[in-house]
Order: sequence, then structure tokens, then C-alpha cells
Amino acid sequence: MTRDSRVQHEPCIMDERSHANAQGQRLPSRAGRIWGALRVALMPLVFWLQLTVTSGVPVQATEPTGEYLLKSAFLYNFAKFVEWPDSTFATSSTPLIICVLGNDPFGSSLDAIADKTIKGRPLAIKRLRSIDGVRDCQMLYVSPNQLAQTMEIVRTLQKAPVLTVCDVEACAEEGVMLNMRMVENQVQLDMNLEAVQRTPLKVSSQLIRLTRIVKRNE
Repeated sequence: MTRDSRVQHEPCIMDERSHANAQGQRLPSRAGRIWGALRVALMPLVFWLQLTVTSGVPVQATEPTGEYLLKSAFLYNFAKFVEWPDSTFATSSTPLIICVLGNDPFGSSLDAIADKTIKGRPLAIKRLRSIDGVRDCQMLYVSPNQLAQTMEIVRTLQKAPVLTVCDVEACAEEGVMLNMRMVENQVQLDMNLEAVQRTPLKVSSQLIRLTRIVKRNE
């Protein structure tokens, strides 16, 4: 597949403040139905996370900002649009592991989704301080303080069924698969499709249509 390495379109995913299209602009018809379905899936989860974080329930990490409360819901929903090989899991009850490498900006919002399931499979959250063990993750969020190791991370995970995620400008161009970048209080998604295609992961076309496709910097 060949596409321009920059913008094909700028799909607006969700506003941090209103969790809607704050500008009131009409989305392209092809993406409109997908956006509606994703918004319906995200809004109850974000609302539930807000209740959990503010209800006084003991947590294991710092409280998240509104931005990372929203982004934790995106991590949860990414798992709905990705298929891992059956061989990834030892049994049907083996959890799907979401890892955070480096400083954790999500805090208690990730602990909250650990009680949920994806396609009948439980979720587990693991926080890592080094790249040792990243191949045991199914989804890996690379914190900004670890992006200097991107090349080493990409080499370590070469062809492994691990969905890598970041949220710093141009990090997908460095080889990370998905970038949740903030643009005017909205989460917009970049995807390095070539990085995904080098692995056995199967990403839904619905998710691909919601992203801006980028290529790795040479």
C-alpha cells in the first residue's frame, strides 16, 4: 500500500472536553458511521472511569488528567479493533496485557479498566521500567520519557504481536504503530501501517479509516 507520508485526512475522534465534535463539522460519510459507533463505545467507558477515579476507591498510581482519562479509554477500545494470533494466549482465560513503559500518565484510569474484558478475555495492566519483558505485552504504551529508546524497542519487538502506542508528535514516524496526538483538545490518530503489517496483528479496517496513515522516517 502506498500513501502520502503525511495527511490523507484529519479524522476528528473525540474532544477532550465534550467527547464530541466540538466544531460541529460534518464528518465524511464513509467515516461517519464508524465514528458514531466508536463514540457510543467510548462515552460510557469514559463516564464510568470518571466515576471510579472520583469515588474514593483506592488506586495504585497517581490521578490522571482529563486527557489521559480519555486516552485510557482509547487504549481499551483499540483492543476491540485488533486481533491477536490464538498462539499469543496460553488459554481462553489468559489475560490481554496492556503495558506502560516508563512514566505512567494514566494513573488510576488504567487500573479501572483492568476489571473489564475484551471479547470475553480479562484485561491486565503491567507497568514496566525497562524494555525487559515488553514481548510479554499485547499492547505497549511507550511513555514520552522512553521514546529515545524507540529504535531499540522496535528491534526488540520485531514481528512480535505487540501493538505499540505513543502520544508525542511524529512518534509513529519513528516506528511506533499508533499515535494518540492531541490537536486543539481532540485526540487524532496516526497509524504506521507498515509497522503493523510486519507483525501477525490484524487491525480492523474500521480503525484504519479513522487514522492518518504515516510512514517511518528514513
